[in-house]
Parts: sequence; structure tokens; C-alpha cells
Amino acid sequence: MINRWSIWLCPDPSDQSSIQQLVDECCYRFKSPSFDSHITLFGRVDPDPETTFSFLSDCVSGLGLISLNVLGVNTGPTPWKTLYLQVDKTEPLVRLQKEIDQYLNVYRHYEFDPHLSLAYGNYEIDESKLENISFPETITFSSVVLMETPDDINEWKSIFQADLIGGKVL
Repeated sequence: MINRWSIWLCPDPSDQSSIQQLVDECCYRFKSPSFDSHITLFGRVDPDPETTFSFLSDCVSGLGLISLNVLGVNTGPTPWKTLYLQVDKTEPLVRLQKEIDQYLNVYRHYEFDPHLSLAYGNYEIDESKLENISFPETITFSSVVLMETPDDINEWKSIFQADLIGGKVL
């Protein structure tokens, strides 16, 4: 059995409910399964996820909150970038992702393009429908999650989570 998982950067509780509401609204509007709001730091690898727990906790310990500017709503290649918020590539975000990439790139190459998905699916979205999507200027992130990510979005589940302040397992 393939044990596919990904590492996500997740919104701080102060922003999470409004961002999740936006994701849920977009998923409903475009008939996509709903999912937890996140930025993928490294996607879909197969080794035993437990081998990554201590690395991930150490990697984020003392990092602190990461606030990112939202640059706009975009569409892209389906199914994983059907509708998304493009976010700024800040130095703390790039440094965190690079450290994770150096640890996991032995398993696969991952092209990092920081964004927060709003809907997944194999369909195109008319650009005129993007005008009605309102979004915050910034989003603050406070944890990383190791998420089981099989092809079926409804089967995604959290395996491990650590906060960005103390690396504490949540």
C-alpha cells in the first residue's frame, strides 16, 4: 500500500475560521470536496511518515508565526491548482520550505509555488467568476501538519502537527 502524505503550513486559529469559511464556500460553489485550509510545503511522498516527526518538530521549533501577504485569486493546472490564493514568498517561508525540501527531496523533486488552494477538481473556472471572491490581505500561519493525502480528498487526515513557536506536538 502506498502511504502518500504531504507537509502543510496551516493558518493560526485567529485566521483559520475565516479562511476555512472561504475554502468551504469555494468548494460548494465549484462542487469540489471540502478540505482543511493550508499551504503545501512539500507534497505527496511515500516513506513511513513517522521517520519525519522529530525532524519536523525540530525544524519548526522557535520559528514563530509566519504572516503572508495574499497577492490575489488565480486558477491553474487541474486538479491541484484549480482555484487558489497566491501568497508572497517571504524569507521565513522560503527558509522553512527549503529545509523541508533538503530533507525530503531524496524521495522526489517538489516545485514550491506558495499558494492556498480554494477548490480542487478537473474543471476550468471562468475568469469572470474570480471577481466575486473576496480574501484577506494577509494570513498568519502557526503550525505545520503532516497530512495523509491519498487521491481521494475525502480520505485526507492529519497524522502529526507541531506549532511554529516551540515545535510542540499538538
